[in-house]
Amino acid sequence: MKANDLKKIFENGERENIQAYLNFLDPLEVVDLFYVIEEEYYPIILESLEDDELAKIFPLFERGLFENITDLMVDADLIKIFNYLESDDAAHLIKLFHEGKLEHRGNLILDELFKCSAIKRIMSYPDDSAGSMMQTEVCLLNEGMTIKESVDAIRKQKKILRKVQVAFVVDEERKLIGLVQLDDIILSSMIDPIAKITKPLKHYITPEEDQEEVAQTFSKYDLAYLPVVDKDGILLGQITFDDVQDIVEEAASEDILAYIGVSSEESVGDLDSSRLKIALGRFPWLIFSICASLVTGYILTFFDGNVKHAIIFASFVPLIMNTTGNVGTQSAMIITRSFALGSNEFGQFRLPLMREFSVGLLMGLMAGITTYLLILLFHGDMMIGIRVSATLVISMSTAALFGMLIPMGFKKLGVDPAVASGPLVTSFCDMLSVSLYLGIILFLGRILV
Repeated sequence: MKANDLKKIFENGERENIQAYLNFLDPLEVVDLFYVIEEEYYPIILESLEDDELAKIFPLFERGLFENITDLMVDADLIKIFNYLESDDAAHLIKLFHEGKLEHRGNLILDELFKCSAIKRIMSYPDDSAGSMMQTEVCLLNEGMTIKESVDAIRKQKKILRKVQVAFVVDEERKLIGLVQLDDIILSSMIDPIAKITKPLKHYITPEEDQEEVAQTFSKYDLAYLPVVDKDGILLGQITFDDVQDIVEEAASEDILAYIGVSSEESVGDLDSSRLKIALGRFPWLIFSICASLVTGYILTFFDGNVKHAIIFASFVPLIMNTTGNVGTQSAMIITRSFALGSNEFGQFRLPLMREFSVGLLMGLMAGITTYLLILLFHGDMMIGIRVSATLVISMSTAALFGMLIPMGFKKLGVDPAVASGPLVTSFCDMLSVSLYLGIILFLGRILV
C-alpha cells in the first residue's frame, strides 16, 4: 500500500478501518508501518492493538523507535505489555531503556514485574554471554512422574509458558537429568514412568559461554534448543533457535560493517543516532587509510629521477594496486569467514595457507601473461611488460598469503579478525605492491641493461 493511502486511513480516524488494516499485518509489518507513517499517528496504532499483540512487536523495534514509542505510553500500560514478554525479550528491552535516556522507566518496570528476579538474573550476565540471551521459562517434569502426571503438568505450565517445545526432566533440586519430546509423551502409555522415554542430554551450555560459541554449537549439531545449566548442573533456562538466529545475523552484520570500517552500533533503522557520533566512529579507519596512502604516495616519489620512463611505469600503478588489493581482500574474507564458522585452531590452516598462496601465484601468472601481451600490443615495449608482469606475479601471490596471515595475527591477539578484512589488508597490499613494483623496476633495470 502506498504511503499516501496509509495516510488517508489514519487521517480519517475511523477505528474500524484501521483495525481491519492492522489485522492483515504480521508483527514485522506492523513495525515497518511505524517507519512509514507520521509520529502523530503512533498513538492510533498503539490504541488499536491488544497488549499481547504489542508484546510481539516491541522486541522488534530499533532503540530509537522503541524510545519514541514508549515515550507515548504510561508506566502501567508498559508493565502490562512486559508481563506478556518472555524473560529474555523483557531483559533485552529493559537494557534498551538503560542504554538510552529512560533508565528510570526501566528500573520502575523491572521492580514491578512479577518475574523480575528472572530478568535481573539474565541482566546480571555479560551482554555477549549465553546467560544474557536465555529465557527462564521452561517446562519442567519431575523424574518420578508417570506419563499421565507429566501430561497434566505440561497442561498447567502451558497456561503460563504460552508455548512448549520440549520438556526437561529434573530431580527435586532442579538438577537436569534429561529431556522428553512431546510426541514421545503422546505415543506412550499413561501408566508408564516418564523415565522410560527420557533422553539423556548430549549438549548443554553454561551461562558464561560466549554467544558466538553457542551459535556454533547450534549450527554444528543442528539443534532447536539448548538447556542452560550452572556448574552444579542446575537448570537455569534454555536458548532456542530463534534467539540464536538473531545472534548469527548480528555477528554477520558486525563482520560486514567491520570489513568496511563502520561501527557495529550503527543501524539504518535507528534514525535518532548522533551524526557526529557516527562520523567519529567511522573516522579512525579513514585516518589509517590517509596515512597508508601518504606512505604509498611517498614510495611513488622514488620513481622520479630513479626510473627511466617514470610516467609510463606510473600509469600501471592503479592496475597493480587494484589487482593486488582484491586478491588480499579475498583471502582475508575467506579466513575471517572460517573463524566465524568455528575454525579456531591455527594448526588446521597450514594447508589453506599453501592453497591461497598457490591460488595467488596462479592468478598472478595468468594476470601477468595477459598484461604482458596487452602492453606488448599497445606499447610495443617488451621490457615494460616484463617488469609489470613480474610485479603482478610476486605481489598477487604475496598478497594472498598476507591476506590470511593478518587476520590470523589479529585472532591470536584477541582482536576481531573482521577488522583486518577491509581497510588494513587493502592499505597493506597497496604499500606492498608499489614497493615491489619499484624494487622490480630498479632491479631488472640493472640486470637487463
